[in-house]
Amino acid sequence: MDTLEWKHPKPPFPKAFFDDLRASKAGFVLAERFTIAPEEAGRAFTVKRGQTVRVVCAEGPQIADMCIWNEHDHSERFWNEYTLNREGIFVHPDMRLWSNMPKFRPMMTVLTDTVENKPIHPGARHHYVFGAHCNPHVWYWVTKDKDHPFVTRYNCYCNLTRAVAPHGLKAADLHDNVNLFMKCYIDPETGLHPWEVTDVKKGDYVEFYAEMDVLCAVSICPSASGRYSYEEEQEATRPIDIEIYDTGKFLPDYEDPLDL
Repeated sequence: MDTLEWKHPKPPFPKAFFDDLRASKAGFVLAERFTIAPEEAGRAFTVKRGQTVRVVCAEGPQIADMCIWNEHDHSERFWNEYTLNREGIFVHPDMRLWSNMPKFRPMMTVLTDTVENKPIHPGARHHYVFGAHCNPHVWYWVTKDKDHPFVTRYNCYCNLTRAVAPHGLKAADLHDNVNLFMKCYIDPETGLHPWEVTDVKKGDYVEFYAEMDVLCAVSICPSASGRYSYEEEQEATRPIDIEIYDTGKFLPDYEDPLDL
């Protein structure tokens, strides 16, 4: 008997625009570049509509957690659950990152991913939109040490909280995020998502095009490349470079058909 395959409904995607944008990358103008050092571990910054932002593994493999808000209304933020439903689990070029209700519109679109994926397990890939960020409780359960720096200061929850404070946001404003450079697969029997060590090389990056003015916060995850080892010396974290470019190219404002 024939079966119907359900395809999640979504609006038309302006592929020609993004193909042209990729073809014109040589003409992008660097607007800002800075490094998030392991000692800082997190920073928040603005990306204007029509700009791109590259999150770069400056000195080798380093997992990074990124939160996104509407720069002008922080109640509008990245909605990972429905982005997953519309676009899939793993971040890939031409994937749109959607905001929460009541606006529900594209915030950023993935332009480029330079990471060469080498799956050990079938289906293993990099960058995904579930799983949220590590926090003091997670690292306490791992280390059993209340005074461990991964518990007290250098976890993604604390990194992101410090990063957004200068922008008037608090810990309660944090939300689920994009996990960049982290590599996992979905176990078909358990439904769990075990990690693999990332395949990221020095200089690899993911680039996003801003469809609105956004506030981004990026954390350097203490798990570094994803190689957990507490029987031996823990792997050191590495810096993340942030590069923001003016593209000179703008999509029309997204039209909300309902205007809720």
